[in-house]
Amino acid sequence: MAPSFETFSKTVEAVYDCALNPGRWREALRLIGELTDSPNVAVGTVDYSQESLTNYGYYGYDSAYMKVYFEEFAVNPLMSVGQRKPVGEVYTSVDIMSQKFIDSRFHHEWVKPQDLGDLLAVNAMRSGRRVTGVCCNRNRAQPFYVHSDLELFRQLSPHVCRAFAIADSLDLRNVHSQTLESTLDALACGVYLADRQGRVVYMNRVAEDQIKGGKALRIVKSRISPGNPRARELMRCALTEAIVDETKPPLGGTSLAIPDGEAAGLVATILPLDRGERRGISAPFAAAAAVFVQDPNLAPTYPGEAFAKLYRLTGAELRVLLAMAPGLGVKEAAAMLGVGEVTARTHLQHIFSKTGTSKQTELLNLLKNSTPPVKLA
Repeated sequence: MAPSFETFSKTVEAVYDCALNPGRWREALRLIGELTDSPNVAVGTVDYSQESLTNYGYYGYDSAYMKVYFEEFAVNPLMSVGQRKPVGEVYTSVDIMSQKFIDSRFHHEWVKPQDLGDLLAVNAMRSGRRVTGVCCNRNRAQPFYVHSDLELFRQLSPHVCRAFAIADSLDLRNVHSQTLESTLDALACGVYLADRQGRVVYMNRVAEDQIKGGKALRIVKSRISPGNPRARELMRCALTEAIVDETKPPLGGTSLAIPDGEAAGLVATILPLDRGERRGISAPFAAAAAVFVQDPNLAPTYPGEAFAKLYRLTGAELRVLLAMAPGLGVKEAAAMLGVGEVTARTHLQHIFSKTGTSKQTELLNLLKNSTPPVKLA
């Protein structure tokens, strides 16, 4: 039996309510489920750059299975195909089914145990590698979606798309963060902002390049994950301390070496943000901590080479100096560069002699005063 005009109008109205109040999605999903005879409905955004899912609400699905979905199957072989469809185009399981999905863990460990049947979905918005959509599922005992079901969902689809467009335009975080994003994108180091759960909520362009191009650092389940096990544990502890332990004074931050397994790597500095004036700066991203990551081997041509020429430093001496620049000690810098600690200390003594300094702080201040923090166009 076809739903009444009143039922359809009520569902559309509920969808538009969600544009102003995302907390209303559960009721809207319940109505979408009734409209399409779907006992399970969900809405969310998949970020393929971070392999993470932001869920705005779900209805009908088992909460324990949804927890597993968020943690393990945010990117899965079924929805990954469907989310390549154009925005506003309605699709079903028939349109996206593949052998890869049938053979996948997602199918055997998540879909089959819940006895899920046909799927009905639409992509409501796409921004870069972020795809937002609504997905409905029937149970296996129910019939597949037919032409009349698709036509009804196609009538609803434009309203869902407009609701997300409205919500996006009203998102003051996007408006207020534009200047901050431009500033962070200009920095010569990678910047990762993390929320109070340690999840990455923003990466600047350098950070994105670091994730794509190297072995030292990855994003796993929305969290920064160094490839080196020791560095991974130190990063986890440092972020936890920066975010959770508000009893400690807001110091300059904690520096970590992140080896990549090839006698090189990155240097990370973790800075608490959820304190004092920093809280206002990071508010647009709801960030509680910042991780600044520098590749010593990718220092800008100026002033690294210029500084070396000015003080007649050798290539090895300059590498030690740049490794120490973010705040690492000689031992950590040596580990970063894959050289012995004695060798690194010898280079440091030569640098002291050539630059007329006698302490690491004096040396680093000399370098800092000639180093621009932004990328040179």
